[in-house]
Amino acid sequence: MLTGKYSTTSKPDKGRVVNNPSYIQRYSLPVYYEIAERVTAYAQERGLAPATLAVAWVMSHPAITAPIIGARNVEQLQASLAALDVKMTPEWRAEVSALSVEPPPATDRLEEKMEAA
Repeated sequence: MLTGKYSTTSKPDKGRVVNNPSYIQRYSLPVYYEIAERVTAYAQERGLAPATLAVAWVMSHPAITAPIIGARNVEQLQASLAALDVKMTPEWRAEVSALSVEPPPATDRLEEKMEAA
């Protein structure tokens, strides 16, 4: 969702988020596209790729020892690795956090597993 190609007005015809039933169940609510749009705009205003900002935000969390990134190509990998050069302050982290809603507990994957059984 944070590649910059998803928004309230654009959605690719193919890809995991629009073709994979697990991703559709997890990310199909309009609010996720609104958040992606806000994060993308915020990142671009600061000269960053949305994924760079997202990984930097995760890295700045005091309980995170190492973010897990998932790149499907070199461009996505470079955007994620660029987060190493971002020095996120607590104030900046709060600004980025305010772009999204507080996510629900991660129980959706357990529910999917139980449905598949």
